[in-house]
Amino acid sequence: MGGLKAVGARGVRRLAFFLLALILAGQPELCLPVADAAPQEQLLEDLQYQVNAWICGGAARAGITLKNTGKERYRADLWVEPLGLLKIISGNRRDCFQTEMVYRQGRMVPLVYREETRKRGKLGLKEYRFKYDQGRLELWEYHKGKGMLHKWDTALQKEPFYDPLSAFYNFRLGAMGPPKEGETLKASGIPYPHPEEITVRIGPQEEAGRKVMVSIINRVFANKEGVIFVYFDGMGSPTQAWTRVLGVGKVEGKILPQSKTLTRPLGEVLSVPNKQVALPQ
Repeated sequence: MGGLKAVGARGVRRLAFFLLALILAGQPELCLPVADAAPQEQLLEDLQYQVNAWICGGAARAGITLKNTGKERYRADLWVEPLGLLKIISGNRRDCFQTEMVYRQGRMVPLVYREETRKRGKLGLKEYRFKYDQGRLELWEYHKGKGMLHKWDTALQKEPFYDPLSAFYNFRLGAMGPPKEGETLKASGIPYPHPEEITVRIGPQEEAGRKVMVSIINRVFANKEGVIFVYFDGMGSPTQAWTRVLGVGKVEGKILPQSKTLTRPLGEVLSVPNKQVALPQ
């Protein structure tokens, strides 16, 4: 228990991202259940996982969904529901991460990335707004009684910034580079509060699937640098992932059989023939 507390809330959430999405961390009101989706929405993918930690087996249930929300827009949601000991340690914390995107020229372009946290009745909400017409990336944060307030911004650079969810889907699309054995792919994360880089090394095709190694900088790892191993199936869905965390030991996630995975490559599912999707102004 002491090891998990030492990791810190931000470290646990960010570790969860990379564990089960290349990037894995309940399910608050922002993450609507599949059955409650709006009529115009189409569920394309629903990946569900069991996450186990060395000191608390069956520590969490997690999921990633991708929906077509209409008008050539897409939304990805990432959620985790802590169970057992982890639920007690976290104070029944619930987190949801969501990205609204548009598919253009073979790439998922993020429009808005949200992080929502609910803990002991308190709401925390951040929105990263990609203002392409202004060449700016803005961070807005919720303050009780005041609503959303501007907190930070930076210039959008030539090389795109990716939030964890858009990075996950762009990796699967090959937009970060061809996922060939021996290749090393890199992407720039949102540079707040510090610049970040995601490094992905493509491993061999094994019986369990394509093995991928993700290197990230995070204080949950010894020496602040860690490697996460992920297996992907033929359609690019992560089926299992594992890493070692300082003070915790091995953390592992495996896909559950009730998951809805793709039956065609992601690029075929998203393609809109002969159309150029414009970014919002």
